[in-house]
Amino acid sequence: MTYGEQIKQGRERKGLTQEQLAESLEVSRQAVSKWEMDLSRPARGKLARLSEVLEIPEGTWAAIDAEMAAAQRPRDAARPWKIAAAVLAALCLALGGTLAAGWWHYAHNIRVSAESARGDTPILREDASASVDTASPAAAFPETLPLKSRRDYDFGDWPLGEYDPACVPFLNDPHRLEEESLWSGELVGGGWLRAVRTDPRHERTAAGDLVTFYSLYLLYAPDAGGGPLEWSILTRMVDENIYLDTFTAEEFTNVLGYDGWKLSVVVGASAGVLNFYFSQRPDGTPCLLTVGNNALEADVDEDGELEIVSVDEIPFYAEIIDTMEGQEGAMIYDLDPYSDGYASLGVAFSPEANGFLVTGFRGAPLYRYVLENHQLVCRPVTDITIRDYPDVAGTRIQFVTDDPDGLSDGRDPDEVLSAAQYRITHRQQAYLALQELYDLTGLKVDFCCCAANEYGVLFSLLPDGFNQRSFFSADFSENYGGQGIPQFYIAWRELGNDWSPLSLAEAVLPGWTVPRERVLAWYYDRLDIFRTGEAARETDGEMEEERYLYVEDGDLFVGTLRDTELGPALVSLYGPYPDGEINH
Repeated sequence: MTYGEQIKQGRERKGLTQEQLAESLEVSRQAVSKWEMDLSRPARGKLARLSEVLEIPEGTWAAIDAEMAAAQRPRDAARPWKIAAAVLAALCLALGGTLAAGWWHYAHNIRVSAESARGDTPILREDASASVDTASPAAAFPETLPLKSRRDYDFGDWPLGEYDPACVPFLNDPHRLEEESLWSGELVGGGWLRAVRTDPRHERTAAGDLVTFYSLYLLYAPDAGGGPLEWSILTRMVDENIYLDTFTAEEFTNVLGYDGWKLSVVVGASAGVLNFYFSQRPDGTPCLLTVGNNALEADVDEDGELEIVSVDEIPFYAEIIDTMEGQEGAMIYDLDPYSDGYASLGVAFSPEANGFLVTGFRGAPLYRYVLENHQLVCRPVTDITIRDYPDVAGTRIQFVTDDPDGLSDGRDPDEVLSAAQYRITHRQQAYLALQELYDLTGLKVDFCCCAANEYGVLFSLLPDGFNQRSFFSADFSENYGGQGIPQFYIAWRELGNDWSPLSLAEAVLPGWTVPRERVLAWYYDRLDIFRTGEAARETDGEMEEERYLYVEDGDLFVGTLRDTELGPALVSLYGPYPDGEINH
């Protein structure tokens, strides 16, 4: 039994709340919570008072200490129990994954109903890759997924323990340190970290092969100003490990607001990778933020900072670490589809999508869940996010689905289209097009109307102005959900379109420093969704005001340029035509 278990049992036996116990001991409720979660231990001065309040024999604490000491190696009694627990947890998770593999196979090959929080019709699925009835996709996906939560009050500065220098007998031997070093890295604010192996133990396998077990320690040396470095033991990372050749180190930035080093090592044949996140305190000394198992970083709550997500795949389970402004430590959320009854949903973590995905036929993403208000919230999946149109995301768009000119296909602007490369909606097409226009002209409107069809999107300031008063239109390639040859059309106000908000006088233009024969390439370089390669050469087109642009891969773009008092202005751009041949 641990300190935390003993305290919690004693408190509950006495019928006390954490607040009541904290008041009796003259400590904070958070301190009691940390004790009970074994995230910290009571100071020795509080143990006598705990024994008195909870009627726990005083010898109990010494017995716990003796039990823990017996489980540790004699010469390293100060081993940090928390890191050891993390390693043990990784091994247990691996064993649990092996035992549950058969259940996973069974559970994903039976027919189960997933009843939606947003619809009454259950959808039957046979396995995680089965296609979903996209005619009513919302019926298959709950609006929210529950998460179990707890708080890690030590996040940002986990306890590391104290070590006898004898644990690393070559601590002051520069040559041996270099020989046994697996990695060394410099801290941003000065000082060094070094991972070294020590304490080898040799053993023969059943096949007769000799294997060597090592302990892995992390050392720290402050900046010596050009003099010899003085190393001290920061922490022991793993004990008796034969996989130290898997050790890796990589820098991270903006993980929950911290920068630092992520150190990783395999801890067992099937236990996966243990990840240590080290950063720095305000005084420049290193600190351990947290330890994760198979941990990755992703912005799962879309707050601009990366969260830490640890994942086990079979059966699927995830742990999310997130910080909240103004609150101590970090929140830890557990995503457990089996315990919470939605295993048939087939949710999986995707760091590329910064969230949790549900995929359909052939792995096509259908819905995405993001962390919001201590739960996972469902959003329609696309591969394009607000990060792809940051400058115009605030523009309000009114989608017209029944315009008199028949330029709209009438589809829901948030319906996922079939696209070759991306999963995209008409709404995303609209914002992507407006972002391209912003990058080219600087135009940002507060509100506009949009008609969308199988080719692309048209924009007007008036709900019925698409046929004759559309100031901008963009037809997309198949990759962005369109059909036919992509095109980009602009109605500049200076060219007689007085209903257009696009003004050359306010736009970014090539200027006279760009030669006339390179103007089309200048525009092309700024239209990312149309680019297929680097511009190679320009020629005159067959029609007046027309220019041909050939790119390095042989594709052809056809543009229309009009001369104005402010220089040549782009009116339209068509392409790419493969192999330089106009084929329409």
